[in-house]
Amino acid sequence: MDPANNLADRIIERYKFHISPSAFTVALSGIDASGKGYISKLIEKELISKDYKVANINIDPWQHPIPVRLKNENSAEIFYNNAIRWDDFFEQLIFPLQKNRTIYLETKGIYTYADKFYPLVNDYKNINIILIEGILLFKKQFISYYDYKVWIDCSFETGLQRAVKRNVEKPDEEKPVHDYHTFYYTAHRLHFERDKPKEETDLIFINE
Repeated sequence: MDPANNLADRIIERYKFHISPSAFTVALSGIDASGKGYISKLIEKELISKDYKVANINIDPWQHPIPVRLKNENSAEIFYNNAIRWDDFFEQLIFPLQKNRTIYLETKGIYTYADKFYPLVNDYKNINIILIEGILLFKKQFISYYDYKVWIDCSFETGLQRAVKRNVEKPDEEKPVHDYHTFYYTAHRLHFERDKPKEETDLIFINE
């Protein structure tokens, strides 16, 4: 069976037991470049093919600007605490969408590679299932926000190889290597120590 189809079926199985009037919320997390976005799009496609209305939401546009989230001193702690505008993300978008299943929100997103803001519109109607994909979603304080949790698992080595390939700042290959070792993966190791995200998940999907 296609892995994305299998994941979609697992989500549907859990959704059938969802009795709350709120939208069923699935979080997909993992380290940077683990394949979260790619897999979430495949799941979205499968769910839509089965007539579910889906909001597939990536947290990247909700990141803080580079001077806030990336600092050489105490880099892991800074990124862990300041990578995402968490309060805005949940309070402006996720909580209202969960409650009402419908939202129209005009806000601003950020191109993280260039620190440029752009108009970000979230327009969803009568949603059954919310897919949220992004890093650090399984911090302890956020776990209760989700109905189903999927960890997209891959090694730091594999993630770094993917990150270099997709690097939007080519041909500077050394910069993403530096950034991942200095900021992203050090913060993820801190995440593992504090939050033990793999222990909090309903499903671990190996994506090596």
